[in-house]
Amino acid sequence: MGLDETSADTRTYRAISLLQRLLPLLAIATLLIALSACSSDEGEDAGAAPILDNVTQTATGLTNQYITLLAGQDEAGLAAFLSDGFMVQRADGSFDTKANYLKHIPQIGKFTITGVTAQQVGGSLVVHWYLTVEEVINGSTYSGQPAPRLSTFVWGDGSWQLFSHANFNAPAANPPAAPAQ
Repeated sequence: MGLDETSADTRTYRAISLLQRLLPLLAIATLLIALSACSSDEGEDAGAAPILDNVTQTATGLTNQYITLLAGQDEAGLAAFLSDGFMVQRADGSFDTKANYLKHIPQIGKFTITGVTAQQVGGSLVVHWYLTVEEVINGSTYSGQPAPRLSTFVWGDGSWQLFSHANFNAPAANPPAAPAQ
């Protein structure tokens, strides 16, 4: 064996020995980092959704807030209330994203909300409800009969935001002519 081979073997042995001593320390450091990422100084996650005592009461308030914003044609209020990922699906097959929805806010009159049923799972609130309202959406008049709705709210930035909404109200059978746009 030459001198170079012995030196290489010695360096390899030292490197393996050092790695064997450091490996448990690296594993502990990784575990501590992972645990600290999962915790907060404020107990639970500071941004976590509240656990609602009365899910239906909160859901009723949110659906009323949504329809009130629509009735008032409150674009700024709706922009804050709707999640950035918001989408609406209608019974006629049409849909809108947040940006397009805000450009074409439905026209609605007096309304009544009934039959609110809701479930909360973490930061999500799914709400089934009925809305009685005469409304014009994209120039089409919709039935004034009670129609089911399905809305999903998500907790973000300290409040509930409307993430998705399904409107199962069908256009009226014989709607009056829509005004020219």
